[in-house]
Amino acid sequence: MKRLLILTLLVSATAAMADMGAWKAPTWQSFITESGAAAKILGGTCPGHSQGMCATSNAFFFSFHNQIVKTDWRGRFLKRTEVVPHGGDICHWNGRVYVGAWEPAAKKGEKGCTAIRVYDAETLEPVKERRMLEWQNAADGITCLDGVIILGMGMKDWGGSDQGHSNYYGRFDAETLEPIGAPFLVDHGEESTCGAQNITTDGKYIYSCYYTSDEAAGTPNFIVYDKDFNVVAKHRFGWTHGVDVVPGGRDGAVRFAWALTLNNNWDKDSPIVSQVLVRFAELKDGKIDDISKYIWFKKQMPR
Repeated sequence: MKRLLILTLLVSATAAMADMGAWKAPTWQSFITESGAAAKILGGTCPGHSQGMCATSNAFFFSFHNQIVKTDWRGRFLKRTEVVPHGGDICHWNGRVYVGAWEPAAKKGEKGCTAIRVYDAETLEPVKERRMLEWQNAADGITCLDGVIILGMGMKDWGGSDQGHSNYYGRFDAETLEPIGAPFLVDHGEESTCGAQNITTDGKYIYSCYYTSDEAAGTPNFIVYDKDFNVVAKHRFGWTHGVDVVPGGRDGAVRFAWALTLNNNWDKDSPIVSQVLVRFAELKDGKIDDISKYIWFKKQMPR
């Protein structure tokens, strides 16, 4: 039987969303499979797990290890572009998408490179990039706040124990990509690995999530900062493969769409292709809850 490579976007949403002006959050509860997109999406190489995601009013953007995939809100394939590994988190601002990237050394003895890559949100054509040869830490999480790109730039002890709670961040002008000051350290007080994986903002607070060394112990992996990177709150929740703020929160709540990769796939000969589930969560009164309503799936694949 001929094996078919499929990128499957499994999407679930709450059945009762607030009015969002020009659009409302979708209310479907079904598996969305774009089987015709196989060759377009994979292009002969497998993407591994989702590194990050962001949302606009009519599209999702998923950043994988070696590609960016754009879908509509029903998971239907729109566009794809290949990127130099390792692409990281992705954010949207002013008609463009920005990716925090880490380019490992191509040859022994060479050095890696932190980068910010910019693409047109409509076409996914590259617009510009900033490569920082002087910065050897791995970049990943990225967001835009008030026209300023905030980039997670790795850990203090990168290359050492690869574990700690001091993470570097940098600020860059979103138009020119010029740095605004030097990278700075933020100590959030929790053991984490690999630096900030995903970053998003609601315009008031910055939300940054991390891999943690002890998930079973409930180590907080989702840190809330104010604009000066003072810690405001800490939470434990299951996203490290993408998160973005979306409209719909009521009574002071902040609503998120978040991505979970169900099967991390790095083998290009495997018939199993990375599957991404998009779910919704809400932060309200100091508590964060999964508000997805796809009950059957939640029973089959508990967090």
